[in-house]
Amino acid sequence: MKRRELMWMRSSFTGCFSRIHFFLLLHLVVVNDVRASVKDEVETVEVTEGATVTLRTHLTGIKSEDIVLWTFGTTDTRIAQLVNSGTVSFYNGIFTNRLNLDKQTGSLTISNISFIHSGVYKQQLISEQVSNKKFSVTVYATVPVPSITQGSPQRQSDLKSSSRRCSVVCSVRNAYKVTLSWYNGSDLHSISDSGNSTLSLPLDFEHGDNNTYSCVAANPVSNQTVHLNTTCTQLYSPRGGNRFVLWLIPVLILLLLVLVATYLLCRKKKVPKNRQEET
Repeated sequence: MKRRELMWMRSSFTGCFSRIHFFLLLHLVVVNDVRASVKDEVETVEVTEGATVTLRTHLTGIKSEDIVLWTFGTTDTRIAQLVNSGTVSFYNGIFTNRLNLDKQTGSLTISNISFIHSGVYKQQLISEQVSNKKFSVTVYATVPVPSITQGSPQRQSDLKSSSRRCSVVCSVRNAYKVTLSWYNGSDLHSISDSGNSTLSLPLDFEHGDNNTYSCVAANPVSNQTVHLNTTCTQLYSPRGGNRFVLWLIPVLILLLLVLVATYLLCRKKKVPKNRQEET
């Protein structure tokens, strides 16, 4: 009986010691940020909003006693972990129903990614030693389609020759880290600085210019292109013909006023003649 009790106590002590060892090791890594002899690797990831992205660890043959831990942000908030090559835990928060952890490699997949998921992700492999790998993730919106409208010559010297020149402006809104570029065929003509709100880029060229111009709005993950009709009478932006309409309306109003004034004047002259004939 004493022998059985001794074996049971020994088994209980061993199991308890293993659990304590595991939690102490995990606490040491998460709280105190243990640094391994292997230097941290930082990988830059740029992705479009709504896409699915996989942060690949490039690990092979994870051992049964290894622990893979994923954290997010500057405070190293725990979002997922793999224990004993089988037990996967997710700490959802802003990642609810978006995470998947590969049990073979420890790679983390984020589906339907959003702007709030931009930031630093850190993967830690707890084995004989602790190795870290970091990912800097930036989420971009899809680039809006730019619009082309008629403009005015940009330089004072162009005003004298404005009858021979055409000026247009390419613009885009909500332009987070977007650049605008004018291309003459495949050759870059001009480029704007990166913007965060409304961005515009003018283009001047001679009437009769037969070159093919196009405006390209681009960020690091997507781009949109609009082509220009060099006759300046038809633009791919629906606003292109509005200037003609706005010019025509006041002309028609003025013409109508002239006709009404002429009619009233003629009628006023006829009234006295009729009265003289009656007397």
